[in-house]
Amino acid sequence: MTAAALTAVTASLLLSGTASAEAAGASAQGSVRHYVALGDSYAAGTGLPQQTNAECKRSAGSYPSWIAETYKPAVFKDVTCSGATTRSLWNKQGSAAPQVEALTKDTDLVTVTLGGNDLGFSDVLTTCVLAGLTTKEGTPCRDRLAGSGKDLDADFARLSTRVPDMLTDIKRRSPEARVVVVGYPNLFPADGTICGSSVPLAKGDITWLNQATNRLNLLLETAAYLKQAEFVGTSSVFRGKDMCQSSAKQWINPLLPQTSGSAHPNAVGHLMTALEVYGRLGK
Repeated sequence: MTAAALTAVTASLLLSGTASAEAAGASAQGSVRHYVALGDSYAAGTGLPQQTNAECKRSAGSYPSWIAETYKPAVFKDVTCSGATTRSLWNKQGSAAPQVEALTKDTDLVTVTLGGNDLGFSDVLTTCVLAGLTTKEGTPCRDRLAGSGKDLDADFARLSTRVPDMLTDIKRRSPEARVVVVGYPNLFPADGTICGSSVPLAKGDITWLNQATNRLNLLLETAAYLKQAEFVGTSSVFRGKDMCQSSAKQWINPLLPQTSGSAHPNAVGHLMTALEVYGRLGK
């Protein structure tokens, strides 16, 4: 099945209510009245068509938009924004207000995807592409970053305190809400296979980047558990759908040619992420 066909089928299921009622258990859970979507480009739908906010690169095809389309809340506030970090929750990002300002006592559902930009993941990928163009042996990207003073362990240490603080504040502002932390998909093959020219990375760096994503997801999942929030992982459903697959199987856009959607989920990826969230909400 092509990506376009899968998009059409999945969209049909969502809009007909089959996915929302059965996979998500919407009828059993009751309606969502006030939904707030927080997060970065992986939640905003950066690179997708139907852009609704140019500054934040936000799209009507994002996974939060599909959730809202299914539950049809009376209030839907999508404040996701490309480039957002955990600091964007409490500080303006360009002309965008702090994301937490969208939360109220009436909010009953919150989804959030944040953390990747705290680690400087976009800059890391740029470095990895440049390193991979010179050699496919070893871990040239990891070595370059270490030589430049990039300390990923320190970044993770800071994030391990920010994410719990983020969830605490969300809970404080919206005490009745179900808070769902949505993790990041693995961008590359789990076996570290060297990809084609559209993903010019060394094999060792592919393995290292996958390990970093797994580490980030574990951090998010642990924080969600400790703060009585919920976690939705996407690694399993995206397995075999990474950017190194053929275009018909990709749910992640490749690194090259470089576009705003490079290394981000495509339309099908967002639809399938929405289905994973539905599955969690139905429990």
